[in-house]
Amino acid sequence: MLQGIKDSANLQIISNATSKPLLYVDYAKTSSIDFTSEQVYAYNKSVKAIRWDKNREGTFKTDMEIYEKKVIALLFGTAITSKTISVAKREVLSVAAGGTGAELSATPKSGSLSIFILDSDLHTHGVEQTVGTPATTENKYSISGTTLTFNATTFASAGKVVVYYLLDGTHNSFTVDNVSFPGGYTIYADAALRGTDQIDTYVQYQLPNVKPKSNVSLTMDSDNVTTLSIEWDIFPDSAGNMMHYVEV
Repeated sequence: MLQGIKDSANLQIISNATSKPLLYVDYAKTSSIDFTSEQVYAYNKSVKAIRWDKNREGTFKTDMEIYEKKVIALLFGTAITSKTISVAKREVLSVAAGGTGAELSATPKSGSLSIFILDSDLHTHGVEQTVGTPATTENKYSISGTTLTFNATTFASAGKVVVYYLLDGTHNSFTVDNVSFPGGYTIYADAALRGTDQIDTYVQYQLPNVKPKSNVSLTMDSDNVTTLSIEWDIFPDSAGNMMHYVEV
């Protein structure tokens, strides 16, 4: 029976190091398997007469528009963990006439606070406010906990300031370094085939030894959805097998 495929495979990704499932991907937009080989020819004068094939290579490609954070960490050979790390904060605060009324939402990391008077467009920096004695000196501020006090002359009338600071906290995070790269994986890819009788059957492509290329491009575009593309090299396993095609 003739069959056709209109489906992106659902993937089980298994770590070869632990033999445990790491990810289940049923949201890839496209998936494709490609094999190539090299050819060597013997010629009868100028006509190809005999061919030898060698060096079979395979790639498995997936494109995703939605994905788990684990997928990105996997490409860098790392994992998401909970750890203490500083994050950068920006706040726009209103200052009352006389220099009072500004309250930070959290306590900044020591030495990280920078403050500027904010123009009416709420983006342009004006005069920087530096720590000092606001009671006697213009463009100085003091801080107590999260409360900011500014010079009364600087803020003879109400205005706004923008504050930048680092905030320590515990966050889910991963780090990209120059020595960590992805490991080896087994992928089970399930796809539906539909026959000319309009009945679906299923096939599983088993790739026992794959490794993703650590090439990552995350383009953040206000007009288009980001696509995460992953290319996996397909290697032979210990028995020389690169793929099993199994009807299930």
